[in-house]
Amino acid sequence: MMMFLFLHSLRTNESTLRVLTSSALILSFLFSERPAASATGMTSDTDDLPALLSIKAHLHPSASLSSWDSHNSSTAFCQWPGVTCGNSQNPGRVTSLDLANLGLTGSISPDIGNLTFLRSLNLSLNSLQGQLPPELGRLSHLESLLLRRNALEGRIPGTLANCSSLWRISLGSNRLAGEIPAELGALPKLQILSLHYNDIGGRIPASLGNLSSMTHIDLVGNRVTGTIPPSLGRLQSLVHISVTGNSLTGAIPANIFNMSSLCYLYVGYNQLSGTLPPDMGNTLVNLQVLQAFGNTLEGPLPISLPNASRLTEIVLPYNRLSGPLPRDIGRLRYLSSLSLRDNRLEAKKAEDWEFLASLANCSNLRTLDLGCNKLAGTLPAAISNLSTQLRWLGLGGNEIHGSIPAGIGRFTHLHRLHLDQMALAGDIPAAIGKLQNLHILSLNGNRLSGVLPSTVGNLTQLERLYLNDNSLQGEIPKSFHNLQRLTVCDLSFNELEGSIPKELAELSSLTRYLNLSHNLLTGPLPSEFGSLKNLQVLDISDNRLSGEIPSTLGECQVLQYLYLQRNHLQGTIPDSLSSLGGIQVLDLSCNYLSGPIPLTFERLQHMKFLNLSLNDLQGQVPDQGGFKNANLYSVAGNEKLCGGIQELHLQPCSRLVLGKKCGFPAVRSLISFVFIVSLLVLSLGKASSYLVRKQRTRIYMAAGPSKRQTSILEVRPGGRSM
Repeated sequence: MMMFLFLHSLRTNESTLRVLTSSALILSFLFSERPAASATGMTSDTDDLPALLSIKAHLHPSASLSSWDSHNSSTAFCQWPGVTCGNSQNPGRVTSLDLANLGLTGSISPDIGNLTFLRSLNLSLNSLQGQLPPELGRLSHLESLLLRRNALEGRIPGTLANCSSLWRISLGSNRLAGEIPAELGALPKLQILSLHYNDIGGRIPASLGNLSSMTHIDLVGNRVTGTIPPSLGRLQSLVHISVTGNSLTGAIPANIFNMSSLCYLYVGYNQLSGTLPPDMGNTLVNLQVLQAFGNTLEGPLPISLPNASRLTEIVLPYNRLSGPLPRDIGRLRYLSSLSLRDNRLEAKKAEDWEFLASLANCSNLRTLDLGCNKLAGTLPAAISNLSTQLRWLGLGGNEIHGSIPAGIGRFTHLHRLHLDQMALAGDIPAAIGKLQNLHILSLNGNRLSGVLPSTVGNLTQLERLYLNDNSLQGEIPKSFHNLQRLTVCDLSFNELEGSIPKELAELSSLTRYLNLSHNLLTGPLPSEFGSLKNLQVLDISDNRLSGEIPSTLGECQVLQYLYLQRNHLQGTIPDSLSSLGGIQVLDLSCNYLSGPIPLTFERLQHMKFLNLSLNDLQGQVPDQGGFKNANLYSVAGNEKLCGGIQELHLQPCSRLVLGKKCGFPAVRSLISFVFIVSLLVLSLGKASSYLVRKQRTRIYMAAGPSKRQTSILEVRPGGRSM
């Protein structure tokens, strides 16, 4: 009986147990950690809400995130600007946060590490400060980290190595310091590492050679030291290496030149040494850009270089490369830039110049800069056969002679023409006026002669003109007034003659300097030059200018250096020159200037040197302001000057001169003194009439006070009577 009751009870409880179990499962489902229904019908996970609100609280100002409001129940946070949530697999979980270019300041909240489903984080193009929180390492699903162009500082956290899904790290243009964490070499999917323009030091970790998926390494503009690790040569997917502007030393690892995948190699402005392998053109079959300027690379250019048929840029200036250029370099049919300035490249024989004819095959050539090498001989006529797409042509600083070919006029797209510091002779061809896109024309330091062609006035885009140190003759063309963009004009050390055209004063664009010195220019300095209100340097020394210094020069408020020495200028020094508040050097020496030194020159606070020597100046030398320091000025060779500080060793000025300098009170005191002397002399005259006649002067012969005052004022400076 008892057994029956037990079994019956068990069957009853079993039914109850099934019911209870079903109820428990339902309750468990209802109260489990799953998205709750939102007002919009979408699901929302409140675990990500506190992290988002913390991120907002750390950003200032956060006006652009005003819709991020925990009290706004009408909009789920998955709808907030910049927030993207997951798909059906991860509904209601934040997978992307894109707040780029919103003008945000503040810092990155450590709570960002709570967005554990985050795959993409983009806070670029803001003004965020502070450090990168180590909590970023908790984002195990993170694939893309974009924080470039902020003001972030401190070290790159090594905890990023925990983000095993990362394929892109972009932290460029910040203030990050410390070293590149070696732990990053454990990121199996990392393809792009961009840390450019920071303050990162230390060595490049060899562990980066473990990143078999790596395609781009960008460390430009840091303080990285040591050598380029050879382990990078193992990265068979590497396309882009950029380490320009660091302090790397040693040779470029040989295995780098065996990477057939490599397209871009930027290693400029370091301290790299060694040579370029002779066969690099055969191994770097996909290389498009080779930039290694500003190092100490030596040896010849690889003869195999023309075999790297995809090359578009060869930029190797400021090294120690030597020998001739490859004669068949023109086989690089896509070549757009060949820059080899400041090396030791040679062209001794006619065949050494064959490379120039070969380059005529490069129809895309935009830049050819071979300046400051050891290229010698006559300038080949083949230069006129180069691509008409040229923007920059530079051969200056070589040992080239001959003349400028008229075919130079073909390069109508040219922006810069540098044929300076050589031995070119003959005329400047009038065809140069066809280069109407030219910004810089540099022909200085040659033996060019003949007249300056008026067609130069057609170069309306010209900004800098250097024709100095030649033997150019004739007048300065009035057509120069068309050069309305000119900031620098240097015509010095030629044989130019005639007057200075006032049309030059119409060039309000002249801001840096105008140099007409060491010519044969005559006539006056045009008063219109006062219109050059933005000019910093004006040098018209060593000519034959005459007339007076125009007072309008005082209107050139930006002028810092004014050189008018060794001319035939006359008249007085304009007092208006004291209005040149920023003047540092003023040289008026070796002229025929007369009159006094303006006392207002004492106000020239920025003066570093004032040269008034070898003129015909007279009167009191100021002794205040810059005139207290004898090292700041020179008045030698002006025999009529007096006074000044003791170091000048000038004879003292008479009291009459001092009286006139000090003004009416001093004159009044001097009159009283003379009156007393007159009375004394008259008293002594009664005792000795002979002594009275001996000492009589016009001063004490006056009958009354008014005549005595008149006689005093008639005395010239220096004590001589009129």
